[in-house]
Amino acid sequence: MTEVRLPTGEQGRRNAKEPPDTSRDTPLMTLFRGYSKMLDEKNDKYERIYKTSRDVTVRSKRVIFSLQRIPGLGEEEKENLLTSAANDLRDIEQTLLKHIAMELRDEDPHQFVNAFTSGIQEYIEALSFHFFLLTETLISHNAVKSRLTFGSQKEDQTDLVPLNVLVQPKEYILGIADLTGELMRFCIKCVSTGDFEMCYKICDVLKRMHGGFLSLGYIPVKELYHKMMVFRSSLHKVEEACYSLQLRKSEVPAEMLGDVFAMYDADDQNVSFM
Repeated sequence: MTEVRLPTGEQGRRNAKEPPDTSRDTPLMTLFRGYSKMLDEKNDKYERIYKTSRDVTVRSKRVIFSLQRIPGLGEEEKENLLTSAANDLRDIEQTLLKHIAMELRDEDPHQFVNAFTSGIQEYIEALSFHFFLLTETLISHNAVKSRLTFGSQKEDQTDLVPLNVLVQPKEYILGIADLTGELMRFCIKCVSTGDFEMCYKICDVLKRMHGGFLSLGYIPVKELYHKMMVFRSSLHKVEEACYSLQLRKSEVPAEMLGDVFAMYDADDQNVSFM
């Protein structure tokens, strides 16, 4: 049996303390340096997309706040505000969202979804709110994807493959779920300004949306469960407002109903109209 001699003394301590030499350009070290560079670039890109998504969220909220000022405005002011909101949405698409699409070029977008999902949801909420005020209908998933597709396949352009931002069904559904809260606020403001017809229309739309969400069945998305709880609360408040309108028509002249409901704050979820 061959005897194995272990290093002893100074030589053994030196061998135990010395780290492996990683400065040599061995094939393995070259490979790992390449992986390190790829990870750094991916993390930097993730951060850039995340920061851009935050800007999308902020600007989309501003569009929503401006649209909530419509109740009580004249026709000309309403048209100007809708036009301004449409321009703002287009600017968000052509600057911020197009920048995200460029960052996702030649990448698997699913690896970066968490970086821009909140911004996409807020954008869909603003876009669908604006679309509803124009058409009194909901914007489709395909229409949203179409607006977030940039470039063309014309021969005179260098971008042969159109740029696009990934809009998964989950983001679309969550954005539409957020829309229900804005419709509730808009409805209550319409009641306080005397636009009772819009209040009834919104109530009908929310009822049909609620049925649509229920038809989806169980979806393992925690965010959607929370949003559905808020949705039910919003629907209850709108139904209560419409019910109160019907009751008080026989008690209060139509021209005074707006003043009766003006005392209620649309953002106070605990207020009862009864």
